[in-house]
Amino acid sequence: MDAKIMKDLAQKYSFDELNKFADEFEHTGVAPVKTSEDAGDQMSDYLMAAELRFLMDDKGMNVNEALREFSKRVRGVLT
Repeated sequence: MDAKIMKDLAQKYSFDELNKFADEFEHTGVAPVKTSEDAGDQMSDYLMAAELRFLMDDKGMNVNEALREFSKRVRGVLT
């Protein structure tokens, strides 16, 4: 999980655009916006950035608040 990449994607693209990137990558294997050489990391970047963007749009959070909230949820799942 690269926070810088997630924040950058979430700030540049809408929730719908990020989900379209993930769908296109899943179906064609071509990354519309390349962030990683590893396919798993690439898909994770899109999906995590979409979640950040959702928090930003739905809850009115800024990108840092959204990242903290997302990270908190991930840690909760892992522990």
